[in-house]
Amino acid sequence: MARCEFIDDLIPLILEANDNWWPRNLASLSTVSSTWLFYTRKRLYPSPTIHSFPAATLLARSLAENPQLTSLVKRIHLRPVMPEMSSRRPQPQELRSLRFLLGIEGLQHITLGGELSVKAERFLRLISNPDTLQELHIDGSSLCSRLSARPSLEWDESLAFGFPNLNKLRLAEVELDIIPPSMPFPSPITNLTLENVHIISGHLVHLLGDCQVLERLHVTTSDPVASEEQLRLVLASCTVGCLHYESQKDNTSDRFVLDINPASAASLRCLHLKGLFVDLGVLNVVNEMYRNIVELVISGRAVRVSPGEWARFIRSGAFSSVRRLGLPWGTNHPPFLVWRRGDIEEIENACSSRKIPISLC
Repeated sequence: MARCEFIDDLIPLILEANDNWWPRNLASLSTVSSTWLFYTRKRLYPSPTIHSFPAATLLARSLAENPQLTSLVKRIHLRPVMPEMSSRRPQPQELRSLRFLLGIEGLQHITLGGELSVKAERFLRLISNPDTLQELHIDGSSLCSRLSARPSLEWDESLAFGFPNLNKLRLAEVELDIIPPSMPFPSPITNLTLENVHIISGHLVHLLGDCQVLERLHVTTSDPVASEEQLRLVLASCTVGCLHYESQKDNTSDRFVLDINPASAASLRCLHLKGLFVDLGVLNVVNEMYRNIVELVISGRAVRVSPGEWARFIRSGAFSSVRRLGLPWGTNHPPFLVWRRGDIEEIENACSSRKIPISLC
């Protein structure tokens, strides 16, 4: 039987048909032919992830020996980790490899995790082409249980001025020192995410500089008292389009109250609250203050609004601008009780009368 010749033009279609290719599968396919090598490289190298210092050395060597691959790298995730009790330290060659990787031209997204999240400002200053950087993620989650050499970041005006096109900043599980700037500066940041960030000193407003508009502000905290004060200062200094505020420690006693200026309240289009104490009084405040909200999501086990109260509140015409509504699975009476099917149907009918899609979260 005659063998059919494989059509190389099918290779990109095959690769695009599945978004779940494992790197080792792509590496195997790259050995089939030069055409397979060409297309698999385009998937392997745009966003490499490194979990060890030796891996960083291997990647840097591959890019140095094949300069055409370097132009493919647009995002890089550097998360090298060593055992806490290990006496091993990064070798000089490994540190040179990290410097090489952070010096790649055209990088648009950088993640610093693992050991690089400890005094992360040291590695931020190794970025050779900061003008192209649009997204920065400092992730200390893999080291958050450490008692010493904890993930940390000192943010000062040299970093603020050093990334003129940085529009997305995400900090996770780090201790943050914010040094007040000596002069006003325009901030390009429009999307700020803070996940369990402990602010040692300074205020978020100093990190944001003269920012007038934040498209998205996402704050996850285990210390709502400290976080709400920082949040109030930010909302007083700039307008926010979408606010996602989550307490990882359910607050069952203190009502959520966020007093912000009318301009900020009018600009808010999306509000997500999770793990916060919410009752009818809070709902009335939200309804009165944030009249332009299009998306409202309230979830967690601290919500004290019953199914009947939700249904009546929705039928009353509250949240007149809301087009998407997310609610919890139950009510904290206390204790927290999951809603029955009849309770859910009552709320669904109220939303249906106003053509508001609802989801339980």
